[in-house]
Amino acid sequence: MFHLTRRFQSLLPFVWIGAGLFESLPWLMLPSLVHLGWLVARHQRIVGLVGVAPWASVGFARHVMVDDLLRLAGWAAISPAPYSVGVQLRHLLLSA
Repeated sequence: MFHLTRRFQSLLPFVWIGAGLFESLPWLMLPSLVHLGWLVARHQRIVGLVGVAPWASVGFARHVMVDDLLRLAGWAAISPAPYSVGVQLRHLLLSA
C-alpha cells in the first residue's frame, strides 16, 4: 500500500512529458487526480482498520495523508516543467 504511492509519484514526470508530447492539458491533470483518488482510498482503508490493525490509528492516518498531500502538491507545482519539455520535444520531432 505504501510502496505503491512512491511508485506512482515517481511515474508522474514521465506521464507529464507524455502529455506534453500529445499537447493534451487534460492528460496533465489526470495523473494527479488519479493519484489523489488513490490517496483518499488509502486513507479510508487506514481509517477503516483503526481498532483492527495494531499500526492503524486516526493520528497515523492523518499524518500519512497530510504528508502525501504535501508531496503531491509539490509534484503538481513542478508539473508545467516536464509538460513544457514534452511540448518542446514534440515541436522538435515534428520540425525534423
